[in-house]
Order: sequence, then structure tokens, then C-alpha cells
Amino acid sequence: MIRNILNELTVRGVRHLIISALFFVVYALCGTAIMLTVLFLIDRHISGESVSLISAAWILVGLLILKTISNAVADMSKHFAGFDLVERIREKIILKLKMFSLGFYTNERLGEISTVIHKDVDNMEMVVGHLWTRMSADFIVALILGIGLFWVDWHMGLAMIAILPIALFSLYRGIRSGMKAQQEAQDGLTDMVSLFVEYVKGIPMLKVFGGKGMFRDRLDHSVSEFGESSKNASRLAAVSVGRYTFLIELAFALMATLGLWWTWRGELSLFAYLMFVIVSKEFYKPFVNMESHWLNYIKVKDSYERISRLLDAPVIVDPDQPKTAERFDLSFDGVGFHYEKEGFEMKDLTFNVPERTVTALVGSSGSGKTTITNLLLRFWEPQAGCIRIGGVDIREMDYDYLLGKISVVMQNVILFSDTIANNIKVGNRNATQGEIEEAARRAMIHDFIVSLPDGYETKIGENGLGLSGGQKQRLSIARAFLKDAPILLLDEITSNVDPVNEYKIQQAMSVLIRKRTVLVIAHHLQTIRNAHQIIVMDKGQLMEKGMHAELEAKGGMYCKLLSMQ
Repeated sequence: MIRNILNELTVRGVRHLIISALFFVVYALCGTAIMLTVLFLIDRHISGESVSLISAAWILVGLLILKTISNAVADMSKHFAGFDLVERIREKIILKLKMFSLGFYTNERLGEISTVIHKDVDNMEMVVGHLWTRMSADFIVALILGIGLFWVDWHMGLAMIAILPIALFSLYRGIRSGMKAQQEAQDGLTDMVSLFVEYVKGIPMLKVFGGKGMFRDRLDHSVSEFGESSKNASRLAAVSVGRYTFLIELAFALMATLGLWWTWRGELSLFAYLMFVIVSKEFYKPFVNMESHWLNYIKVKDSYERISRLLDAPVIVDPDQPKTAERFDLSFDGVGFHYEKEGFEMKDLTFNVPERTVTALVGSSGSGKTTITNLLLRFWEPQAGCIRIGGVDIREMDYDYLLGKISVVMQNVILFSDTIANNIKVGNRNATQGEIEEAARRAMIHDFIVSLPDGYETKIGENGLGLSGGQKQRLSIARAFLKDAPILLLDEITSNVDPVNEYKIQQAMSVLIRKRTVLVIAHHLQTIRNAHQIIVMDKGQLMEKGMHAELEAKGGMYCKLLSMQ
């Protein structure tokens, strides 16, 4: 794990890491030097020897200034190193999230992903900023001081470290027994956060259907379990830490007692004894902090495992030699797909969508219409057959290239908490203001935007809070105009809007679909009478295919759907 985390750091991050550790060493040694200087002055005064107070004052002031500067540099450098690591990991996660299939987001709850991105990644900053820099500096200082103290008197040196092996072994055994409890607490936190996210998202529905009590029971149970697991982990840690702290204090007491005895017998000078009593506190410092370093390591280890699980999850792999399409007709050739066993299943689906034509997908709910569009976007991968654009298998295309050739306008419009201009610019992030406004005009939304106080710089809430359904739809159409992709996927978007917005949307759509290959999911069959091709789906199977007049004359499933409407 440590090697992997180091590999995530940039050269600049590693440099800051080393600088921080070195200056923490200087900081600690300056503190020890100040104490020894004061002790030396007292010893010389008691011995009746003259000392230069001015020189001593300058030495103390110099050490104090150096200590202050070292602490500031070390503290800044440790945070710079930590921020470097956090930035790299978050950047990798963000890029990876785009590469996952839709199945990943079905299997992994958003609350878990949120916990990884925020809490677990922040823990990585702690490992670099606190665990590595402070711990490595403390042990370097302990080594330097230990060698110096042994050089002063090896008997006292042995007394100082006599109980340390026992204390460290005790801590190791205690922490090992608490690792499982810590893992349970972390898992409980993840589950609780996920439920909180679900609860907040579902509050409107829970209010309407009176389901607050049922969900509240689940949430209370999750909070209670997390509380119990956290208390159990804390209890085990407290026992282990208490025992370890006692042994460290016992080590100091043993050294102080033996040293006092040797000083009483004249075998050790008072100056040397006081030096051990004072400096040994700095020597014991990394061992006193060992339990917190170890607990931090366990916490970071759990976080890193979750981050690694996210970063190592399977993604859509781009081919070594990606191909491009010269034309933009669509073909599904023997496509087979299922979500789960004993559930929805698509078998041997075969049809073609000629370039620059409109093909409508119709059928009852659950027939596979949306699955077809998801497979084309590679949100899911078919288990059999292949999907081609212009005769090229979409799996042989670069994924960004594939998505760049497809625009999507769906019923559930996703808008971000940002300006209207930036929400339209999702269709083309390099677009100019003039291009954004032209796209809005073609989507019949420009007049509404300029009527707002801040125009295109008006900020909207998450998911378009404050906009009507029709206004959201026209913003999504503006995105599609701005992207200007040759393939267009539509989910009939006028079924839940008022007549005024419906008219404007239809006017915009009539322009948008021109000279594009269009695949539309139709709910109201009267809107797709003029489609070049209508495909009727039922339970994942293609039942009928043809134009409106042909299917109506056959008197099959399409006719039944017409009669029901």
C-alpha cells in the first residue's frame, strides 16, 4: 500500500514530503537543543563557572527562530504533499467514473461512491501530512537522541529502552484484536451514509406515500449499528492504548529510578541524570505516539482498499487501434442481453436504421426500448451479437469518439447547479457565446433566457430547480444543437409538458432531426406516424417492423397498441 501511495505522488509531492520530514527533524532537535542549553547554563552556574549570558541569549534566540521557521516550513510542506496526493487520486477517480458502464452505478450505491470520494480520499491527505512526515521525523530524532544518550551513559541507555520491546509487542497484539472491530465500524459508516443519501433523495415520495416510518426504522437501525460498532472499536482501542501507555510510563519510571540510585551513589553525574530525564521525553515521543500512528494506518488502509476497489473496477476498454465511421447508419446484429438471471432477456435482436432516417421504438413498459439505447451508448455490453455504426463495431471505436457522435435528449433532463450558459455548453465545452445563443434560438428557449435578470449567466438549482419541465427539455435540445452529432437518441419528450411548451419543443425537434440518424422511443404513437421505420418490441423481442400504414394494415401488436391509445 505504501509503495502504491508513493507512486501516486508527483515529483513535486515527493519533494514536499521529504522537505517536511527534514524540517520536522530540525524543529524537534532545536527544541531539545534549547532545553540542553538551559540545563548547561544551570549546571555551570551551580558549579560556579562563569558563562556569557549575552552569548547564551543569542544562542537561545537563534534556536527559537530556527525552530519557528522549521515548524512553518514543515507544516506547509506536509499539507502541500497531502494536497498533491488528494488531487491526483480525485482526478483519477473522476476520470474513471466516466469509463464505467451503467451496470457499475447499479451495483454500487451513490452513497458508497460519495464516501470514497470525500472521506476516504481525505484520509489519504492525513497519511501523507501526519502519519509519514511526523512519524518519520520523530523516529529520526529518536535515533539521533538515542545514540547521543548511549554515548553519555550506556547503563542509563539500556534502562531507558528495557521495557520498550514489551510495550511494542503489547500494542501489536492489542491493535490486531481491534482491526476487525475497526473494519465493522467503517462498513457501518458506509451503509449509514448510503441510507442517508437515499433518504434525502426520497423525501418527497416518502411524504406523499407516508413511508417515512418504514424508512426511518431502517435508518435508525443503521445508525444504531454504527454506534455500537464504533463504541466496540473505541473500547478495544482504549484498553490497548491504556496498557501500552502504562508500559511506556513504566519504562521512563524505571530509567528515572535507576538513574536516581546511580546518582545517589556517585556513579552518575547530576547533569547526565537530568539530561536523560529531559531528553528521554523526546526519545520516547514516537513510541508514545505509536498507537495513534498505528490506528491512523488502519484507518488509511481501509480507505485505500475502498479507493483501490473503485479504481480497479472493470471499465469500458478502448481498442489498441480504434476505428472511425465514414457513415452513420445503425445496425443491431443478433444482439443478446440480460440484466440478471430469471429477469429481462433480449435474444437475437436484429434490425437496421438507415442513415439520416427516423426509426421509432414502440412497445409496452419493460419491452426493451430503453435497453436498446443503453446498449448503443455502451452503458451496458451485450452478451451476444454486435452493434455497428457505419459498418464498424462500436467496441472497435474509441469510447469518447463514440459518445461524441451521439446526442441524447431524454425525458429526465439532467441539469447542473451552474449557469444556463454552462448547462448548454455541456454539448460543446469549446463553444463560443454566439454559438450557445444560436443553439438556444434553434431550441426556442433564447427569448426566455434573455428575459431573466442575468440572462445566460443566470444560475439554476440542481436538476434545474426553478425551471418548468418544458424549459428543461428545451435546454437539453439546445445542448443537442450545440453538439451537432450525426446520431440522435430521443425519448419522447412532449408527453408531460403543457401545450405551449409542447408546440415549441415540436418546432425545435423538427429542425433538430433533419439530416440526422434518429432513434426515438415513442410513447404516444400518433407522434411517430411519419417515421421512416417503426420497430415494435415486446419482452426483449422484435415483434414487428415497418412503416405506420404497413403495420396498421397487418392488424398485429402495433394495432393493439394503437387501439389502447
